[in-house]
Amino acid sequence: MTRHLQMALFTIPVFLLFLPVTPARSSRSKDKDPPNSQQLEIRVTKAEEGLLKEYMDVVKEYLKKGDKEEALQILKRVEHINPQMEGLKQQMDRISEELLLENEIIVELDVSKFWGQPVCEVTEGKAFRLAATGEYKMNYSTASPLTGLPTKDPAQDYLPVGPFGALIGVIATDGKPGEPFLVNGGLEHTPKKSGQLYLRVNVPAAAKCTGTIKLQLSGAIALVSKKR
Repeated sequence: MTRHLQMALFTIPVFLLFLPVTPARSSRSKDKDPPNSQQLEIRVTKAEEGLLKEYMDVVKEYLKKGDKEEALQILKRVEHINPQMEGLKQQMDRISEELLLENEIIVELDVSKFWGQPVCEVTEGKAFRLAATGEYKMNYSTASPLTGLPTKDPAQDYLPVGPFGALIGVIATDGKPGEPFLVNGGLEHTPKKSGQLYLRVNVPAAAKCTGTIKLQLSGAIALVSKKR
């Protein structure tokens, strides 16, 4: 029995020495392969589709409330993501036109008053529309240098912003006028700053003008608030 025990003890280590060694699997082999560019692009497309759908749902809710300006702002975000979306441009144009038709006022401009009183108040970044009709008479006689009439002083001179005698405008913010712009018979304009709109005919202050011009304004405008 002792002999058998000795043989068993001898053979056990030998058996262990010849056990097959299986290398541990790398943890990396268990990980999935990273997505390729095409797969990532598909994910981006699906994400954009979901976002665009949500945006368009929000647009519908704003329009139900009658808040066209907010709806238009959301549509501009949609345009940034997918400018080719079917019907997007038409919807934006339709809402923009509806906004330009709101708040219509009709006033008369007395051309004898150089810059005169403000016509209306306008808002930064929001468009308004102006149409002008009528004629006026002008009497102007003065000596002129060979260099032509002075054009440096917006408060007194004819300005090179437009033809002599044309209708021009300026927006004053906190009493400080911005850059004059040409109006002619009308325009659509988006102010860079909020303020008050002034109009006059583009002639020197020394000219004697008579007559009135009919102005039709609409869009993002408001009557000039009276100072207390």
